[in-house]
Amino acid sequence: MKKRLSKLVALSFVTALTSCASQDFHQYTGVQQNWPTASGTFVSTKYGVPAYYGPPNRPYIVLGSLDATTDRGIGQDAESAVQDAARVAKRMRADAIIVIGSGREQVGTSSFGTASTNSSYTGGVYGAALGNSVYGRTYGSGSSITNMFGSSFGSYQGKASVLVIKFK
Repeated sequence: MKKRLSKLVALSFVTALTSCASQDFHQYTGVQQNWPTASGTFVSTKYGVPAYYGPPNRPYIVLGSLDATTDRGIGQDAESAVQDAARVAKRMRADAIIVIGSGREQVGTSSFGTASTNSSYTGGVYGAALGNSVYGRTYGSGSSITNMFGSSFGSYQGKASVLVIKFK
């Protein structure tokens, strides 16, 4: 059992380095405890392995903790990070993950803008000379239209901290 567990953890570490944007796996060492269980909890089964949002209802061992961070992007959120963590846990041959915390953080802002101006001027002059006098008139009109548009939006990363577990 001990040899199998150490092979599993070694395989886990290698596979953890080949998925989501970044992850940080910390292997649990020491004596396995009687980790807490609960008679009921929230669980999501839409990922590669079940994601528990509290202690599961049966005994388990902890392989380690995993912090997953998604790539930057507009639609990145906590769910994306939990999904990535579950994918990594599945590659580690874990049975489930327990979500300790998840969220998203703004990691940048993108902005753009544009402006355009159209202008026109029309005018003229006319006049007449009578003897030593010059009589005349000038006229003109002009217009200018400026259009502007700008926008800013945030860039986010999803984050999740989970325990990677195997059921007994």
